[in-house]
Amino acid sequence: MTYTHEQTDIEQKMRASLETGFTDQEWAVGYVLCPAREKCTAGMRTLFKPLKNGRLPMHRGWLGEACRGARQEPTTPPLQLRPTP
Repeated sequence: MTYTHEQTDIEQKMRASLETGFTDQEWAVGYVLCPAREKCTAGMRTLFKPLKNGRLPMHRGWLGEACRGARQEPTTPPLQLRPTP
C-alpha cells in the first residue's frame, strides 16, 4: 500500500503521540508499539499486548513476511491513560 505525503505525516504524528506513553483510549492501556517503527509489517502505529516475558508477539505483514521487531523488547513504555487536566 502506498501512502500519500499527508497520510504518512498523519501516521508519524499519531505514532509520536503514542510514543509519549499516554493514550486517551482505555482499551489501549498496557499495550506497546513495535520497535521496528516505519518498517513494522503490521503498521507503524499498531499496538501489541506484550507477552509474559515482556517481548512483542510474532506479527506478520499482508504478504506473510515476519516483522523484524517481532519477539523483541519494546522501546516504548506500556501505554497509560492520559492524565486529565
